[in-house]
Amino acid sequence: MKNQYVILTGSKNNAGDFLIKYRAKELFSNIRPDRTILDLNAWEPFDKNTLNEVNQSKAVLLMGGPSLQSNMRPFIYKMTEDLDDIKVPILSMGIGWKSKSGNWQNTYKYPLSKESEALLERVNNSGYMSSVRDYHTLNAIRFKGYDNFLMTGCPAYYDQRFLNKGFKPSKIKKVAFSLGVSFIESKSMENLMKENILRLKEYFGEYDFDVVFHHSLDPNKYLSSVHSKLDRFKKHQEFEDWLKKRNINVVDISGSADNLLNYYSEVDFHIGYRVHAHIFMNSISKFSILISEDGRAKGVKGVIGGIVLDGYTNFKEGIIAKGLNKLLKYDVYTPNRYLTSEIIDNIKYENKIDFKRCNLSRISIDCNYSIMKFFLEQLP
Repeated sequence: MKNQYVILTGSKNNAGDFLIKYRAKELFSNIRPDRTILDLNAWEPFDKNTLNEVNQSKAVLLMGGPSLQSNMRPFIYKMTEDLDDIKVPILSMGIGWKSKSGNWQNTYKYPLSKESEALLERVNNSGYMSSVRDYHTLNAIRFKGYDNFLMTGCPAYYDQRFLNKGFKPSKIKKVAFSLGVSFIESKSMENLMKENILRLKEYFGEYDFDVVFHHSLDPNKYLSSVHSKLDRFKKHQEFEDWLKKRNINVVDISGSADNLLNYYSEVDFHIGYRVHAHIFMNSISKFSILISEDGRAKGVKGVIGGIVLDGYTNFKEGIIAKGLNKLLKYDVYTPNRYLTSEIIDNIKYENKIDFKRCNLSRISIDCNYSIMKFFLEQLP
């Protein structure tokens, strides 16, 4: 038996996925230096040699991301056809739910396939506590009957340099707007994001202002890693063209944790739709406003509070709406038409009170770290 953990990660292109495993490895290094880490791609099945390596480890950890999905096994985590082939404990660390509407009531009857439930049963009965990244996910799991889980927050929240140091506002010189993904399937959300960008660029006038893509703008990189392929890339390309025609600076930070770390470390204020841009900025005690376009952002609000604004007021769910969206480009979103004004009003208000809500987020991160630390210390 080796003194190692196997972590199954999902980082292909999205910068946030790379940040999750980067910060997770830092946590292991600081809290469990007695274990080495073997990082495997979650979407690749174990061959004979890999399975042998896994079974010589202390545990397998399903790592981060919105991987609690109806088809999490085998779509997210391939592993083996027969889970009994894995002889060591299977655990989870910072996994999250995936819900477009993101309403709390969606946690009561969260859809999971039989294979996914079998995986969670194995995790729940491992003899060790596992970890989820928000209370929505915790509730969804508990209502399935699995009670051996802790809400630790996402590993990306925790930067050892900033823990328990408080929040100290800095002068704003550089602003980043992170682009969401709902514009791919919704014209109304695309229009809303364009409105956000134009009004905020005007509002921040003298400051540097970038629009940030977390997915690659390189067709070869994008098309090699994103499931929906060409149509999704074309929407990104069209948005990039729209920005460039208006002389708005575009930044692509996809492909690695370093790209995200290096870029956002130089940003003073983040506004936008990318959950891990918001998480990272809060982790290093900087200003951030998150706009929700699905349940991931709503989960963040329940974990650290802060400033999370609704990008939409309604999402039409169900097979019929989904089919109409694919066939006729039927718009399943009802955007929040007050959003841009709400963003600017929040900025003005927080300036008056020295961004106190950011300080509350800092306190929440510090409190949740103690639960993450407990989770890691009790692992085999």
